[in-house]
Amino acid sequence: MALAFKSNRVTGDVDFTSMAEPADLTEKLTTELNELLPRTAIKLGYPDLLCRVQSVKKMPRAENFEDHEFPALRVRIGSAKRGTGEEARLADGKASRVLDVEISFRDQVYAFQELNLHGAGVAVRAFTIHELVAEKFRALLQQPVRKRNRRQDVYDIAFLIGEHDFSGADKTAILTTLIEKCRSRGIEAKPESMDDPEIKQRAQADWETLALEIGDLPPFEERFALMRDLYVSLPWGSIKKAL
Repeated sequence: MALAFKSNRVTGDVDFTSMAEPADLTEKLTTELNELLPRTAIKLGYPDLLCRVQSVKKMPRAENFEDHEFPALRVRIGSAKRGTGEEARLADGKASRVLDVEISFRDQVYAFQELNLHGAGVAVRAFTIHELVAEKFRALLQQPVRKRNRRQDVYDIAFLIGEHDFSGADKTAILTTLIEKCRSRGIEAKPESMDDPEIKQRAQADWETLALEIGDLPPFEERFALMRDLYVSLPWGSIKKAL
C-alpha cells in the first residue's frame, strides 16, 4: 500500500506470496537469509547494522505443514547496532528490534506489477490495484470463516477509492479476480455477501487501533460505506452470465 499506492498506513511487517512450494524454501530459508543480510546491509550503506533470523514459525501448525492447503511461514528478523549490548541479544535470538515477514504459499496471483526500489537497485513484484482490491474483498468476506478481524482492509479499499476512479473495465477485472480467489478458498462471492452483519462487526472491532498507524482516523461508517458501495457496484450480472 505504501510503496505502490502512496498510502499513509505503514505497517511494521512485510507479506510475501511465494511461487515456490514450501518444501523448496522452508529448510534453506534461514541459512540463505543469514548469508545475504550482512552483505545487503553493507551494500545499502549500513555497515554497523546487524540482521539475523530469530525464528521461523510454520502456520497454521508445524505438524504436516506441507500438506496444508494454504501454509505460511512467519519469519522474524532481528536487528542490532554493531558494538552495542543488543548485538549479544541478536546472537541469542532475542533481539528487541524485529521485523516480521509472512510468506504465504499456494495463493493464486493473477496480476502483478514491478516496483523499482531506487537506491537499493532491485525490483519487487507487487499486486496491481485490481488484484489488491480483490484480495482485500476476499479477506473481508472470509472473516467469519477464519474468525479474524480485518479493519485495515476497509481502510485500504476506501483509500484507493479516494485515489482512483474505478472504470467499468477496472470493476470487471476486480470481480473476475475476486470470484476466482473466493472459489480457491471455498467461498461463493455474491452481490449481497458484504451485507453479512458479522463481516461489518468484525471489521469494526479494532477500528480505533488504526489511529496508531495513521493518526487522524476517519469514521468507520463512512469508510465501510465507500468500500461496500464499490463492492455492490461490481458487474455481478454480466460476470455471472459469462461464467
